[in-house]
Amino acid sequence: MNYKYNLAKLQYDKEKIEQLIALQIHHVGQTFPIEMEHTFWLKNLQRARKHIEKSFWLALLSYFIFVLVVIPSDYGIINRSVFAHDFTHCVLSIMNGGLCLLLLFCFAAQPKLQHYFLHASLLIMFWGIVSIAWLIITVQTIELQHQAMAVIAIIYMLSYVISGIKPTYILINGLVAAIATLLLFTLLHVDFDVMVLGRVMAGSCVFGYAIAHMIFARERMIFLYTLRARVSEEIHRIYNSELLHLSQHDALTTISNRRTFDEMMVVFYQQTRADQTALSILFIDIDYFKKYNDFYGHQKGDEVILAIAKAIKSAIRHMDFVARYGGEEFVVLLPATDAHGAYAVASNIYKAIDGLAISHASSLVSNNVTISLGITVYRGEEQISKEELLSIADQALYRAKQLGRNQIYYQSLRNTSVI
Repeated sequence: MNYKYNLAKLQYDKEKIEQLIALQIHHVGQTFPIEMEHTFWLKNLQRARKHIEKSFWLALLSYFIFVLVVIPSDYGIINRSVFAHDFTHCVLSIMNGGLCLLLLFCFAAQPKLQHYFLHASLLIMFWGIVSIAWLIITVQTIELQHQAMAVIAIIYMLSYVISGIKPTYILINGLVAAIATLLLFTLLHVDFDVMVLGRVMAGSCVFGYAIAHMIFARERMIFLYTLRARVSEEIHRIYNSELLHLSQHDALTTISNRRTFDEMMVVFYQQTRADQTALSILFIDIDYFKKYNDFYGHQKGDEVILAIAKAIKSAIRHMDFVARYGGEEFVVLLPATDAHGAYAVASNIYKAIDGLAISHASSLVSNNVTISLGITVYRGEEQISKEELLSIADQALYRAKQLGRNQIYYQSLRNTSVI
């Protein structure tokens, strides 16, 4: 059965996840199998993108407050002799930072650009480091140069924390940006302290990597716990679904059982009364089934019941309902069906079972397995209860057996007649 295969697969998946959890506990940050590793980082990237999209207005407000604080303070500390040059660089660096944040938001929020979010984030980080370092380090006010070091460190840290990209990628990108910045300054003969700038950039890059490694080690555990919870939930869902199926269906034939028939009978009965339509009921019994069991054995008897259940199900319409009523008895409900329609369906069932040509050496009416079938039709009469209706249908079957079996008998609610 499919559910058994699915259940076994889920149990296997759960065991693998639990092994990974144990491995993560003993080796923090241990990578997953290739496919799971890819899924983990893809989800981190999607989560980071959504966080950026949702936090845009808060980030914009924070950046605006940052500008309101930085510009007046820069205005106060810049040397008057180089005011125009240094203040222009400060304003350009602030505008450049705002542009980087805006671009990051666009790639996070716009559906057409989201596919390029990872590459765009790395490029924005690279540009932000190089351009802001150039704009601020090239000022002549020493205090602003010191401030630039803090800004560069913040860019590195934010890249690790908010991007959702693998720390290794950011580490490589950050180191390349640092090397590019140092080479650019050297080639253009910019006056700067190589040791200080190199330490700030490389140190921020490595320190950010260590922090990101710890953060994503925790994210890995959360990811595994979430996966295990989902697999456990799916296992419980399959168990519950199968229990529900078993409670509603006959184990041998897989068609509905007596309990489900009782429930559906109430529904069909009430609907027939409400709509004033016709509801036909067919009771079916396998002729001389006890003799068949005694002669061929119970295993063969089960095979006959299963074959007949399939034949009945294939012979009725999609709107009809069939159930195993008990033992070798079946019942079919035909909604919105009068006596002629019921007889047509009953004939189809009779022919389908006759077509099986199952040998029955102990039968007293045929060489093959046959059925007796009783029909009655309910038209919403208020004076007839559901129990009385079933009793009349059962009487129709009993009458068919009395008359010699291997036949269809119609029992009217008002009188009795043979078709």
